[in-house]
Amino acid sequence: MFEKFDLDQALDKNAYDAVIVGLRERLGVLQREFRDKKIPVIILFEGWRVSGISDTINRLTYALDPRGYRVHLTQHPSDEERAHPLLWRFWARTPAKEQIVIFDRSWYTDTLRERCSPKKEIEIPPDALPDIISMEEQLADDGIVIIKFFFHISKNEQKKRLKKLRKTHPELFLTNDKVLKYLRDYDHVLPILERVISETSNAKAPWTIVEATDKHFTIVKVYKTIIARMEETKKSRNAGAKPTAKKALTTGKLPVVQSSILQMIDLTPSLPEKEYNKRLEECEQRLHELQYSIHKKEIPVIILFEGWDAAGKGGAIIRLDRAFNPRCSVVEPIAAPTPEEKSHHYLWRFIRSLPKGGDITIFDRTWYGRVLVERVEGFCTEQEWGRAYHEINVMEDYLVKSGASLIKFWLQIDKDTQLQRFRERETDALKKYKITDEDWRNREKWDLYSTAIDEMLTKTSTPVAPWTIVESNDKHYARIKILETVIKALQDAISRTGKKNRKRSGKK
Repeated sequence: MFEKFDLDQALDKNAYDAVIVGLRERLGVLQREFRDKKIPVIILFEGWRVSGISDTINRLTYALDPRGYRVHLTQHPSDEERAHPLLWRFWARTPAKEQIVIFDRSWYTDTLRERCSPKKEIEIPPDALPDIISMEEQLADDGIVIIKFFFHISKNEQKKRLKKLRKTHPELFLTNDKVLKYLRDYDHVLPILERVISETSNAKAPWTIVEATDKHFTIVKVYKTIIARMEETKKSRNAGAKPTAKKALTTGKLPVVQSSILQMIDLTPSLPEKEYNKRLEECEQRLHELQYSIHKKEIPVIILFEGWDAAGKGGAIIRLDRAFNPRCSVVEPIAAPTPEEKSHHYLWRFIRSLPKGGDITIFDRTWYGRVLVERVEGFCTEQEWGRAYHEINVMEDYLVKSGASLIKFWLQIDKDTQLQRFRERETDALKKYKITDEDWRNREKWDLYSTAIDEMLTKTSTPVAPWTIVESNDKHYARIKILETVIKALQDAISRTGKKNRKRSGKK
């Protein structure tokens, strides 16, 4: 693929000076227009070492209002970032709707670095590139314009530049990083790069190969490519009607659901208080023990709680959290998104709160709000919540493949039990704060929510991330089921990690 590009292309200084001012002005205008239209942009740069990426980014920012862009140098992940899945730190840096984000190296460099061995082998597992493609598709579907550059120079040109750099900055070469040294191996890395670029270039996130031998030619090509892509985006979005959120279906015919999972749940199980207290103490002790193994083996644990209003989520979370050491666990209560959170992809605020290896995060409400409250209340379009099932499944699959233990609970009660608990809250001074007008409004939409819940459970209970439905008419029974489910999940996670470690060491 790379052999098709003419690396001798150049632009003399006079020609460069004649066009660069106009290009800067045009890009500045487009930045303001995109800001006003709330269209976010990602510009990422990859390329051979010493191919001129840093200087080009510097020249590119001459045209931009610094209040509307961010440059992220992501070559060296921090210890905190290394404790999360590879793509986590890039998701956390995705732009708000009025921003341009520039990545100086990206998830592609990280993928090569992670898969590079000292034995001069780069093994890219089958799921690595699909994971990248899925992330880029999700961002593009949410409206982000993705522009990807690869700076290409010849082997001789790279050798010449490295020789010059070694003379001026010898300290840059004082490293024992075998991976970094190996990534300079032009001939061996070239076919890997060709494969990565060819497999990850598509209409939503295309690659542009930049012949980077001549600095002036490189800068102008980058400017022209960005301007062309932004012009094309502006034209296509002006031509198409902007989708609007549908209002909640408060009346009329309900969507047809082939079978109702909720209607098949037996809500009669209960637990006497004496037995509950005994098993509660046993569960708390066992969870306390398991947390130390989880922390030692650096397994991230994500526990999700969803359920009807007054189903007992709060009480269950309190009992679960009490069993854990608070130094390594946290409860994340999810409320309505803030203006900053609304300006990002809906998964952004949750991904930023995911635990690092060895920690436990309990989510009180989750990203499933996209297909529940946002769907029913009309806070997003049908197209947006319709594609969210796949987006959520892809993200959860990625988290589990990256080593996380993911535990999902749906707390189910019947309508009469909810009404009884609502009335108890209204008459109990200590619980009155728990009942709001919104709870009563949501209750009026019970059938609409039931339909949405059924579809959610059907489409997002997967082999790697299944739902546990908790029969919650009896709070004692529900709490013990939740605690015992978490215990089993943590034991399984520890066992899986032990097997992986034995496999790496060659032990049976």
